[in-house]
Amino acid sequence: MIARDLNVGRDIREWRKRNKYHTQADLQQELRIKSRGTVSAWENSDKPIPRILYLALMALEQRLGPREVFEKRMSAKERAAMKKRS
Repeated sequence: MIARDLNVGRDIREWRKRNKYHTQADLQQELRIKSRGTVSAWENSDKPIPRILYLALMALEQRLGPREVFEKRMSAKERAAMKKRS
């Protein structure tokens, strides 16, 4: 399923995992959203996804492709540790 196939919030979880955002925090950080609870609410919803989110997920796919470029994505915890070091 690519972003244009997303219909409702629960499709976001599949999209996130398929695009190698292993945790909600990873996607939260990529989208620069302040609350992980927002991602959780999207993923647990049966409502259509907000258009702005749909466009953002499509942009991530266009920019990075299906994230197969990366062997291993850094987790949010690893990025925070790296940020502290610099």
